[in-house]
Amino acid sequence: MFDHNQLLEIINGNQKGIVAAIIRVGLGCCTPVYRAAIYLRNRKFNIASKQSNGKIIRNAGIPVISVGNMTTGGTGKTPMVIWIAKQLRSSGLRVALVSRGYGSENRDGVDGPNDEALEMEHRLPDVPHLQDPDRYRMTQIARHELDSEIIVLDDAFQHRQLARDLDIVLIDATAPFGFNRLLPRGLLREPLDGLSRADLIVLTRIHLISIPNRNTIIQKIKRYAPNTAIAETRTRASHLLQFDGQTKEISKLEGQPIFFFCGIGNPENFKLSLERLDCKIVGSVSYADHYHYQRSDLEHIGDSAKSNGATMIICTHKDLVKLGTNRLGGIPVYAMVVDVEFVSGEKEVKEHLERLIKPDS
Repeated sequence: MFDHNQLLEIINGNQKGIVAAIIRVGLGCCTPVYRAAIYLRNRKFNIASKQSNGKIIRNAGIPVISVGNMTTGGTGKTPMVIWIAKQLRSSGLRVALVSRGYGSENRDGVDGPNDEALEMEHRLPDVPHLQDPDRYRMTQIARHELDSEIIVLDDAFQHRQLARDLDIVLIDATAPFGFNRLLPRGLLREPLDGLSRADLIVLTRIHLISIPNRNTIIQKIKRYAPNTAIAETRTRASHLLQFDGQTKEISKLEGQPIFFFCGIGNPENFKLSLERLDCKIVGSVSYADHYHYQRSDLEHIGDSAKSNGATMIICTHKDLVKLGTNRLGGIPVYAMVVDVEFVSGEKEVKEHLERLIKPDS
């Protein structure tokens, strides 16, 4: 009935009209039920945590770092997970990534790796990525079969069944608090007082907002987590990448008429990042997060790019790994590969990692 982007427009209030208003009221009526369920769930884990109840909260037996968020949608977790894994690998640790595997594509009755796993496989070829809803079981495979020494949990702040030694929460500076409403009326997975569980809070995409907005977000975070360190990051476009591994400098985008597409949680951020590279955007199309592209979609992208006079088609790395081609409609396709850069707080983050790497130091 509604695609992902249309639903977001309804939730954030941009979509007007009687139908949109009725949907917002209906979603709002469901929110108290969700709030009650989250309250009871968190209460159970809070009690189990104080009692060191190993039946409810299981311990992996090796250090675990969780990277998660408070909202649905993209917050820049993948670049942060890659940065953390590289830091740990540079210290000589055997690292494993563990995630639920949301959005995995089922082929012949078997779930394969999702787009984020495929992206990380490209960026972290020496780091195994295990995906399963039973994340504890994956940690035990990593520990006992792969001889992993430390686990990085992707998107696991609310997965409290598994104990963690470091809880990192990412907040997207361009959409920080899920329209200040819990699911399903907003995008918050849990009330903001859950931030008090975090050991570190990282404000991502800081370069896409003004300083006054940044200060407002930080003040609000500190109301819920006054003693938690806050770091700030931005993403830097490092290079352009084709499916077969060919690369170009990011400067090649300057002045070029480009068509972009993406299937990510926050497509507007991707557009803002492209606009900062001084290219000429002649058209675009966005899909839901973890979208599985069909041949008809790729034909539509290629035809649209060609009809709009684009010389390049740009997508995210997460989208590129699902394409299997260097060209659409005869036009070259490149992913804009991004790396995370710290604006502030890098020292504090590294200190927390160092305590896990060298616990007796």
